[in-house]
Amino acid sequence: MRKWAIACVLVFVATTAATAAEIKTGRDLVNACRDYMTSDTGQDNNAARAPHPCRSFLQGFFVSLVARENARTDSMLKGLPYTSREACVRMPDFLSYREMSGRIVGFAQKHPEAMAWPAATLAQKTLEADFPCPPPTGTPR
Repeated sequence: MRKWAIACVLVFVATTAATAAEIKTGRDLVNACRDYMTSDTGQDNNAARAPHPCRSFLQGFFVSLVARENARTDSMLKGLPYTSREACVRMPDFLSYREMSGRIVGFAQKHPEAMAWPAATLAQKTLEADFPCPPPTGTPR
């Protein structure tokens, strides 16, 4: 039973990685997310479904975002310097994959040069524009 469960997980991870690997540029991501927003609009988001390249990409992106935030917090608690090229973002309590897809497409429409960026850069810049961290309190302006 355990081997079967491990095999199922490995198949899921391989399938997710294969579909997410198709998205390399901002153009790839925008095209995939446009398709995602129009496909299966009536289906419950909590229901099992075949993985979509846009959703698979966003799942991986958000996992890396959480890992990066955990590393930043860990460095801060240990008093170590932490440098990141990405600006601080303050994520909302809930953000659906469909809503994030729409935000990515909207950002790319406002910034056509983003279509040539790497897909992860487009997703990061979308978050930075839509959910910036507030300025620290008590700092001189």
